[in-house]
Amino acid sequence: MGIYSLSWKNLRRNRLRNLSTVLRISLGVTILLILVSSGLGISSFLEKSEPTSGIGVPSNTTTENKTNLLSSTVNYINSFLGSSITENQLFSRLEGLLVNLVYLLDGLASLALLIGVLGIMNTMGFNLSERRREIGLLKCMGFTKREILISCTLESGLLGLIGSIIGVVIGTLGIWLISIFLAPDLFNVLPFWLFMGSIGLTTLLSLILGLYPAWFTSQIRVEEALLCDY
Repeated sequence: MGIYSLSWKNLRRNRLRNLSTVLRISLGVTILLILVSSGLGISSFLEKSEPTSGIGVPSNTTTENKTNLLSSTVNYINSFLGSSITENQLFSRLEGLLVNLVYLLDGLASLALLIGVLGIMNTMGFNLSERRREIGLLKCMGFTKREILISCTLESGLLGLIGSIIGVVIGTLGIWLISIFLAPDLFNVLPFWLFMGSIGLTTLLSLILGLYPAWFTSQIRVEEALLCDY
């Protein structure tokens, strides 16, 4: 049995624990896609907004209507808040608010993904601790520390890969449903690089986080593994 087939075989064990980890990763990737796509949508909106027309004013509106609409909006805000801001100040503040919102969404997306992927370490720690005797038998069969390390690390990577693919599918379907009502072109909000980046980043993080429990397991001595009580 090779190290690659062994990783896939071990993935089908502890199904409930592995399924829970995959679902957490999927949720993190789904939230990542939704928040990042929202940030991209806001950034695209800011880029398309004409400086002379202001944020949120349709470009096909006549110049006179634009001026009247902007003046009415500024006058209403000043009367409501008791302030005396100008049109340029209002647009500058709104643009700054939207830019900060993009940064906030990106930060929340990164946090959601990290929380989902961090479960890899806990899951792999439990999975490998329950297979100490099996690790000892593999060493008796001729498996080296390096092969055991690679096999266990690939197992964590597969968890991340499966979870990220499920999360991308669910997130894409959710954003597609939203785009039916809000945006005509899905890929302006959700570009192709975001799909591949989410899958690649999640898988890479899973591999890195799975390295420590895999390395710790590969260092177990044969006699210790075979004589353990569990």
